[in-house]
Amino acid sequence: MKILIVNSYRVDVEKKINPFIEMVQKFGSFNVVNDVELFSYVRFIDYDALVLSGSADLITKGGYSKSYIEFLKYNTIPCLGICYGHQMLAKAFGVEIFSGLTRIERNETVRIIKNNRLFKDLPPEVSVIESHIEHIQQTGLSSAGFEALANSPSCEVEAIKHIEHCFYGVQFHPERSGMIGETIFRNFFDIVWEKKSCGKNSTRL
Repeated sequence: MKILIVNSYRVDVEKKINPFIEMVQKFGSFNVVNDVELFSYVRFIDYDALVLSGSADLITKGGYSKSYIEFLKYNTIPCLGICYGHQMLAKAFGVEIFSGLTRIERNETVRIIKNNRLFKDLPPEVSVIESHIEHIQQTGLSSAGFEALANSPSCEVEAIKHIEHCFYGVQFHPERSGMIGETIFRNFFDIVWEKKSCGKNSTRL
């Protein structure tokens, strides 16, 4: 499995991206590329999966790269967006991003509302780390081609999957959520591996 981590952190990059690296390296070889460099990173087509990192940037304040949005619009590689990466994935397909009144920085109980292999071997409710101000809502989600997989008391959309592509997003931080997070990563890479082995662009995975 060859995995490309897309970094969207601008400050304290090593500290922030290391948990992604520590998690991803358990499942395959990897490289890291900054989101603004994606279009010039000609080797990205060699990868089996993308992991889109979080960021302190605020999308509602214009804190995003338009080239990153364009990349996500036309990308065909299976991807897992995390926090900011989850929001950017949704935005690329036309979903509106909302800003909360206060920053959420805590362990949160996330409730799985739709059966999906991303949450295989996990209970109906899991405790995970949240760290965000912005979020997406149900509004416009289905018309953009996504379905909601999970919610929480603080966020009505905690996880999404595109109905036609192997694109997943989670609002929380599985890379910092211990064995629960590791299980989510493992499930995602298992889905990608099965898709690759079948040699099909299945929409059912």
